[in-house]
Amino acid sequence: MLDKLLEPIFSAVGQKLVDFGADKIKGKDSKSILKTLKRNLKSLSAKASDVEEQINNGEQSGKKKRKREVENWLEEVKVIEAEVRALGNEVQEEGFISRFFGGDQATELNERVNDLVEESRHFGELLLTVYETRGTPMLTTKLFGKAFDENLERIWKCVVIDKVPTIGIYGMGGVGKTTLTKHIYNRLLEKTQYRVYWVTVSHEFSINKLQDEIAKVIGLDLSAENDEDKRSGLLNIALSRKKEFVLVLDDVWDNISLIKVGNPQSLESARLIITTRSLEVCRQIGCKENFIVETLWRDEAWDLFQETLGQETTLSPRVKEIAKSMAKECYGLPLGIITVAGSMRGVTDIHVWRNTITELKESILRLDGMEDKVFGVLKYSFDRLDPHYKREYKRKEYTKLQLCFLYCSLYPEDYYLKKDELISKFISEKLMDKRKTRKAEVDQGHTIIDRLVNVCLLEIDAFYHVKMHDLVREMAHKITRGNPKFMVLARLSLKEIPSEEEYWTEDLEKMSLMENEISEIPEGMSPNCPILSTLLLNKNRKLTLIGDSFFSLLCGLCILDLSHTNITKLPDSVSELKRLNALNLTYCCNLVFVPNLGKLTALRELDLSVTAIKEVPQGMENLVNLRFLSLQYIPIVDMLMIGLLPKFKYLQCLYLPNSIQVPVEEIESLKRLEKFYGRVNSVCDLNRIIQFRQSVQGYYTTCFHFLITPGVELKMELAVGNDHIAVVVNGFFLIRREVIDLTLLEHDIQHLEYKSFIGLSLLDELPRLNNPRSLKTLRINDCREVECILSRNEQQLIMSREKLKYIEEIHLRLLRDLMCVVANLEIEEDVFATPPPPPPPLGIFSSLRELSIQDCHKMKKLGLPLPDLQNLESLAVGMCYEIEEIIQGEIGGIVSLPKLKKLYLADLPKLKSICEATMVCNSIELISLGHCPLLKKLPLFLPVVDDHVCSPPPTLQRISVLKWDKEWWESLEWDHSTHKDILQPFLFFHENQFEILEFNHWSKTPY
Repeated sequence: MLDKLLEPIFSAVGQKLVDFGADKIKGKDSKSILKTLKRNLKSLSAKASDVEEQINNGEQSGKKKRKREVENWLEEVKVIEAEVRALGNEVQEEGFISRFFGGDQATELNERVNDLVEESRHFGELLLTVYETRGTPMLTTKLFGKAFDENLERIWKCVVIDKVPTIGIYGMGGVGKTTLTKHIYNRLLEKTQYRVYWVTVSHEFSINKLQDEIAKVIGLDLSAENDEDKRSGLLNIALSRKKEFVLVLDDVWDNISLIKVGNPQSLESARLIITTRSLEVCRQIGCKENFIVETLWRDEAWDLFQETLGQETTLSPRVKEIAKSMAKECYGLPLGIITVAGSMRGVTDIHVWRNTITELKESILRLDGMEDKVFGVLKYSFDRLDPHYKREYKRKEYTKLQLCFLYCSLYPEDYYLKKDELISKFISEKLMDKRKTRKAEVDQGHTIIDRLVNVCLLEIDAFYHVKMHDLVREMAHKITRGNPKFMVLARLSLKEIPSEEEYWTEDLEKMSLMENEISEIPEGMSPNCPILSTLLLNKNRKLTLIGDSFFSLLCGLCILDLSHTNITKLPDSVSELKRLNALNLTYCCNLVFVPNLGKLTALRELDLSVTAIKEVPQGMENLVNLRFLSLQYIPIVDMLMIGLLPKFKYLQCLYLPNSIQVPVEEIESLKRLEKFYGRVNSVCDLNRIIQFRQSVQGYYTTCFHFLITPGVELKMELAVGNDHIAVVVNGFFLIRREVIDLTLLEHDIQHLEYKSFIGLSLLDELPRLNNPRSLKTLRINDCREVECILSRNEQQLIMSREKLKYIEEIHLRLLRDLMCVVANLEIEEDVFATPPPPPPPLGIFSSLRELSIQDCHKMKKLGLPLPDLQNLESLAVGMCYEIEEIIQGEIGGIVSLPKLKKLYLADLPKLKSICEATMVCNSIELISLGHCPLLKKLPLFLPVVDDHVCSPPPTLQRISVLKWDKEWWESLEWDHSTHKDILQPFLFFHENQFEILEFNHWSKTPY
């Protein structure tokens, strides 16, 4: 892609240089620089294309995986590509030539391109052999009931002993089919050598999507092949190369042609397990053995009910009898029992229990079929979200909590929702009570989600995403087929917009068409849906055209989400949507035209980020109710209209492109502003804004990220009561003396980050802080000529002790010249003098809890004395290619790290020892290791109990190892032959080097 950009852009730059009329600018040969840059970029483009082709071909087999350094290199090439593309947008700007050639921009870009070309010459092999893991154990709940145990043993026998090729597990929704199968999956991993692959099929599936999902879990890339039959052939070849394996297809709704997904049942090495609600589906697919999962017996149901209530809910004998009756009303359905019991957690009053059992019985009494009764049980939990429960509802009588729950059903089946994304939707939809600030609204959103999780209507995963159980989602859809009426056609692989007659009815309130393959909405289509308030068309990535008539009768539309589509223009009819509250166009990368928005005076949120528009839409000055405005990463070249921002007096979040300089008076006028990303003209303007924000009586929590011309960036967060102030200072490789003076900030800074400086000296920087003792988190990122964070000169260390002993977190990244954290003590050698005794431990970082170091390629040792590590809880070292030892210690000795809980070591090719001494870590919970090929030993002290019988550390929960490092793990040396066996139950193999998210401390910034 890069080569296609070069010719037109460099032609324009060359012409601009001719027009400028100077071969040399500030003593620099501009023509020569341009010629060299163009040549280097062409070399980089050619090399990137070759590398991409080689690794794509190599990964086809599923046995090879690209090296991390190659992946990182390709990411850097993409960054260069984005910068070259940005140059094309800036060429016509006034003063471009002077800035580009007169400053360091052209020279620095040339150096970076040249470095990438040089780096590519030392890759060696581009791919690594993949040592395939057999699978990753799943989190699951306890099995309840004798029938579950019997089924588990019978299915186990079919798979392992009888080697039945195809097994069906069927039963009604919510009865526990998936839970049972997860237990089988985990036991196979624990007690056999089978590889086990898990794929969730769901109701809304297509053969193409299912092929992709199976290919993904077995490590096959099908992206280059579109033909269904050829893809099936490739799947069959890949599966036939596997040793004995089990493929689980969970939640199958309809007959699947197994030939279309690689014909796994025909392979002698394969076992196939499917779960479904229908015995008929098992028979159609050709399952040789079928097992029904039935509901719980009464005593079993009561046991599950009690466990869900929890020990904190103590019931009197009379209340317990009512609770048993309530468990009985759930018909032995585990999902129903869990949701009903979850809604009663903490309730002990007998009057409430009596009223609840009456309501539950009445809600089910009039229902006939078993499926209806099940939905009645689930709906009861939904009804309980209203403290003033009524059995008959009108639209206006639903509580905000219930409406938030129903909104979740607009997403596709098995869709994991990010909490922040969902809360933003709640705010856009006005589903929550009004709050004075957006931060308060976000807090309210988290409270709502937690409530829905606590009553078991939403599930939560390890990464705090939430999802709906498919039966709960069906219950929500039953409710929303009436009043309010939702139409959910999400992720159905639709190629065309649904027909007006069948789907676009006059009583329709919300329509979700997200994640389909719709390519156009034709001219002439004009749905008559006067009360349609929400339309979700996002992530239809093939959508290029929307006919202008489409919105003409959608006069009640409040929420329109077209994000992540390929449209080039927004229809003029959008200008007439006078009730529109939120318009989301982010990542419409080809969007160049937005019509006049002047009539959209109700608009509260407008997101145009990552689009191709070059000027703000007309009529923006009329959007006086805006709360959220994002124009980030768009090629706008002109300043915003003078006087525009003060029109938005309610604005809470403002994100602007760096190309726009913002008048300081206009930022000052936004008294409700909580978050800002943009550019101001000078440090003086910045100081003026800070002082103004402090002078506002009861000012709101604010998070500001400033770019200050000519090159200093400052990001900060200020909060009422000074409880959280974070600052990022970005110097773009400026020398230290050009940096903003931090004494300008009258607040105490808790979180400080320095980015892109040359020769940064921490001891010089800390006195610039208003109060160094307030500093809790220090980050130093992408700085040059920094060999150590502190020079271990005795006098300097004594001076710095008071300034640094309160720091709790240090994160160091991309410090190319860093040798160690603290340099060696400087002592003048005198061969005739008696060596002075070593200084006492200084404990410079005595409060340090977290230390992470990444991409510091010259570092050979950590350089922190042991006294500084006594409070350390988390240590992460990654992509430091020269480091040989982590913790200093003598062979045979003992080193104590009493509070260490998490240890992450990844991509350390020369690491020979974590510590020569034995490490006593009695608080250790997690050890994560990846690509440390020279490491021979895990020096973990294993306590001795019961006459020399070793036991694992009492707090240990997990040892994570990259799956292709399995052979390395097997080769590790141990002090005793039993040690490896003792640690084996805690061992997990993973594909992702950063599977444990906390390793990447740069992704969990506090601001």
